[in-house]
Amino acid sequence: MASAESSPLMPFDNVKIAVTEFARGFNHNYYQPLHLAILKGDWKSTKAFLDNDPSALTAKVTVHGRTALHVAAVGAQWKLVEKLAQHQQMPANVLAELDLMGCTCLHYVAMGKSVDAAKALVAKNPSVTQLTDFKGFTSLMYSVTSTRCKEMVRYLVLNTSDEKPGCPFSGPSARQLVALLTASRFHGN
Repeated sequence: MASAESSPLMPFDNVKIAVTEFARGFNHNYYQPLHLAILKGDWKSTKAFLDNDPSALTAKVTVHGRTALHVAAVGAQWKLVEKLAQHQQMPANVLAELDLMGCTCLHYVAMGKSVDAAKALVAKNPSVTQLTDFKGFTSLMYSVTSTRCKEMVRYLVLNTSDEKPGCPFSGPSARQLVALLTASRFHGN
């Protein structure tokens, strides 16, 4: 039997290593007020922090490698997602960033009920609908599997094209997507 040191790394091991390395250099105390303000839905405090430190708009503000947008989406703070996406200093490429769980902000928004938040993200970066998580799933797939909001599924179907990298309608996950749409009774809507 091989020792743990000589055994090959499993795909999840690479993620654990990345999280550990990121956590070593992460300044939790600095970003905690921003993180808490976002989770409370406190735009005034969030904006004050960002005005004081504009780099926090694009920084990883949690140990999970999440941006302020990710935090707002994970915390279901839809109005903050909209305001952050529409912030004049928010670069469009930040919407394409994956957290250490492998998700963009839109992946999290897709599991919720705020089509307006999804629209704000897509308006800022239309290609965000094409991006995949570590498993190759687009935000559309997340929306279908959460089955919380038919309007979200409809919006993402209409705003997701069959282009790379996701290719959700012809790629490896296309069969699964069609099966889930049918099983969830989203077909024909």
